[in-house]
Amino acid sequence: MAKFFVALLGVIAGFALAHLVNTTPEGKKVFARVLATAQSFVTGVRDSFTPESR
Repeated sequence: MAKFFVALLGVIAGFALAHLVNTTPEGKKVFARVLATAQSFVTGVRDSFTPESR
């Protein structure tokens, strides 16, 4: 049970740190790039499973 609370504390700390980083202009650029990369990945996966129109 202690490992669960340590993991939960790590997740909470990660969200808090990400929030603080996102308040800076450089942080906003980093998160925008991460979001764009993730969106590109999702689009690629979606397109690979979408049947092509014939």
